[in-house]
Amino acid sequence: MKAPGMLEGITLAIGASVAGGVLAALLPILFSEYASTQILIAGLGLGYLIYLLKRSNERTGRVVMIAFWLVASLTCMLLEASLLSTLLVQAALIWIVRSLYFQASVLPALLDLGLVAFGLLASAWAILQTGSVITAIWCFFLTQSLFVLIPGFARTHDNSRYFNPVEVDRFQSAHRVALDAVRKLSTIN
Repeated sequence: MKAPGMLEGITLAIGASVAGGVLAALLPILFSEYASTQILIAGLGLGYLIYLLKRSNERTGRVVMIAFWLVASLTCMLLEASLLSTLLVQAALIWIVRSLYFQASVLPALLDLGLVAFGLLASAWAILQTGSVITAIWCFFLTQSLFVLIPGFARTHDNSRYFNPVEVDRFQSAHRVALDAVRKLSTIN
């Protein structure tokens, strides 16, 4: 699968802003302002997490990551954590997923952490300047679209350290023996 690109990230930022704006308008009808903001933050976090997992070439651990997100989000909601704490937990989960699924080493993962922090700062600045949830969501996800520019992004994890040529030789040898056995069986009849 092709790695995500900048244009895809910008499109995602637009979609998240629109969805977040609609949810920010509709959720307070059903829930308190605090609960609706918690649900909005968790919902956007889940949506982005699913997007990242879907775009990753790595297949292992997806269910565990979703379960980890669910436990972290429910813990925030049940403990009635502050909105800032909930936001930081969701941002940390985004960073963890991108570090595990897209970054090949520690330095790109640390740069990604800086990008998540910058996104939070841009989002805070936007909401303080405009008072608009849509603008804050747009700023956060727009900055997150830059993660594709991090050096070493989407480099496949180096599996050569796990490659053992002796095992391949053993397999090829066993394969040849099996083919010879099949030939002998077919010539007997």
